[in-house]
Amino acid sequence: MTALAGSVDIPDRTNPGAGTERHRPGTGFERPNAAQLRLAAALLVLPPLFHLVSADLLTFALIWYAAATLIRSRATAFDRLMVSGGVLIGWTCALSLLAGYWPWGLHPVALAEATAVPLTAVLLLQGPRPAGRAQRPWVRLRRLVPTRDLALLLPAAAAVAFTMYPVVIRNATERLGLIISFEDLARHAALYDTILRVGGLTSLHKSEAAVSVTTGLDTYPQGSHLTLAVITDFLRGGTTQGPALAQMSLFILLSALTAAGLAVAVLWAVQRVAGRALRGWRGLALALPTAVYLVVAEVPQLQARGFLSEIFALGLFALLLALAIRPLSRFHEQVVALGALTVGISFGHYLLLPAVGAVVLAWAVMHRRNCFRHWPTVLATAAVTGLLALFPPYSNAKSAGSADVLTLPGSISPVGRHLLLPLVVAAFLALLTRSARANRSRRVALASLAAVSLLCYGVMEYQLRTAGTTSYFYEKMIHQLMVVGVICFSAALLPAFGRRVFAGPGTAPAPGARRSVRSRFRSGVPVVAVAGCLAFAVLSNAQPDSGKAGWEGSPGRFQLNGAGAHFKLAQRIAVLNTDHPQDGRLPVSLAGARAWGEASPDWSGVEDNLWLSVLNRNQGSTWELWAWAIGHRSAQEMADFAASRPSTPLRFYVDEGSPLIADLKALAAAGRLPDLAVSALHYENGDVSIRPVALR
Repeated sequence: MTALAGSVDIPDRTNPGAGTERHRPGTGFERPNAAQLRLAAALLVLPPLFHLVSADLLTFALIWYAAATLIRSRATAFDRLMVSGGVLIGWTCALSLLAGYWPWGLHPVALAEATAVPLTAVLLLQGPRPAGRAQRPWVRLRRLVPTRDLALLLPAAAAVAFTMYPVVIRNATERLGLIISFEDLARHAALYDTILRVGGLTSLHKSEAAVSVTTGLDTYPQGSHLTLAVITDFLRGGTTQGPALAQMSLFILLSALTAAGLAVAVLWAVQRVAGRALRGWRGLALALPTAVYLVVAEVPQLQARGFLSEIFALGLFALLLALAIRPLSRFHEQVVALGALTVGISFGHYLLLPAVGAVVLAWAVMHRRNCFRHWPTVLATAAVTGLLALFPPYSNAKSAGSADVLTLPGSISPVGRHLLLPLVVAAFLALLTRSARANRSRRVALASLAAVSLLCYGVMEYQLRTAGTTSYFYEKMIHQLMVVGVICFSAALLPAFGRRVFAGPGTAPAPGARRSVRSRFRSGVPVVAVAGCLAFAVLSNAQPDSGKAGWEGSPGRFQLNGAGAHFKLAQRIAVLNTDHPQDGRLPVSLAGARAWGEASPDWSGVEDNLWLSVLNRNQGSTWELWAWAIGHRSAQEMADFAASRPSTPLRFYVDEGSPLIADLKALAAAGRLPDLAVSALHYENGDVSIRPVALR
């Protein structure tokens, strides 16, 4: 950890030279030292060895660590991990285009070696780091995790724990019950599972993916599914697909981790763009209420609708916005990071590309001198980024290539305006002050906030003029405004309150002297008090615009308690999935409620065939069965439907005691029933079992 241990805090670079750290002239190429050679050898040699002992996860950690050490800009260890993580996601999305054609697919060794080669090249060309003073181990550890990171890591850890807890404490069937009403996640799970099966993007394997992915979904932006599939391959050592329910359980865990990652990314961005305003433990005063706002008020609503791709892309967008406002100190690293993040965002959810373009343009304009000075790097990176970032919208043009898509309806939970609008207005007012406009970083923040606000207004006006009301995609744009608003509000803190408020104790300790415990306590009490008051204020207003006030009506409370989960329905689907008749018939469930809003404990039973097709890995070839079985069906309709599909025999599942069984027996006695297989679900003491029904 030597390279990371030498990290230092990022200063408040308010001067015009930010992001332009220059190399010493005349140094030329320097031979790598022994530590660099050892790391390069480890990158190239260890992945196959780790794979032989089923420890591919160590390869994952090694690559991430190596990528973090390549960042020479002034940054803490956590900064390096966040930036390198975003860059690696963009690289993985780009590499998937190559993986779609080579014979190894997404095998962890192939991905690791393809990533290790460029990392090794950069490592050897960089030359050794300047020699630093020898430090004692605890001093190096203290520099590795400075106070400003501790004030960030604590709320971030709390946000991750809050988001993951409802999922971690459940078993595989219960986890399915948590998301059974999130219809979109069924299709996301099918994409994830199919990418694992075919070894790459479904848009590059359409014929192989057709059986498990519905038509039109094979070109859907798949950056999130691809990333989760790659993580799964490293976890399992590139083995073949596991049992369907176990793989679904892992997907649900990784989806929750993606949502937690969004919260961590925004918290890191908030800390970074604030600069000196949140140095030391003062960062807790904003990080804590921000964490509460995200994981209690807004992120659970994104999860509840199954917006996996958008959550993934918003997290990368938060990283990109933070780097645009407060760039890395080395220009080449900054350009590469922005390019990689743009690629990752496009592969994840390309609806964010207009906002990304506006943010990157604002950064380029404010740093135009550096861009002109390094124009070969800028042009080369822009060309590669543009080609890669255009692939997802190009491949999906037939399915969503018209502006009319912006007016399509959809199920979505509105963002709470009573918290968001004051936040955005306050950020605007603070960024419009003279002191803010005199600072380049805050001009980028102002331009970004204005651009995203105008995009939201444009979509709103388009929907009002064409459809007469706002709908699905307008709320999607508001999600972008939420992320930008929170981050830009943090950037506006210093000019809003002035430097004296954030200056700390009036008398600074002498160089090398340690502050007394009393001094630390006195300076920490106001921070804790402010953080607690702000967190309580946010928690008291965390409910949607309508509903119970405060914590009682918050989406976070519902998520934590598992409200809305359908555990009995998940149990039924799991039992149906384990029933594999030897006759090769396709299963069709008519058990439970069959209409939206029907008074029944498992009214979401209208979706059981959708989830059953995901677990059976045949969603692409059975979507008609799901559509047919949504509503109530009579015995005659069952007979007619089975007769219309002679090449695909069916097995119907109904509840024991259902009148359908008596009606089917009557049709069979009259000789009007084709070859039909029926099984009944028997419920006893909370358990579900399946029994074949003899119709004749």
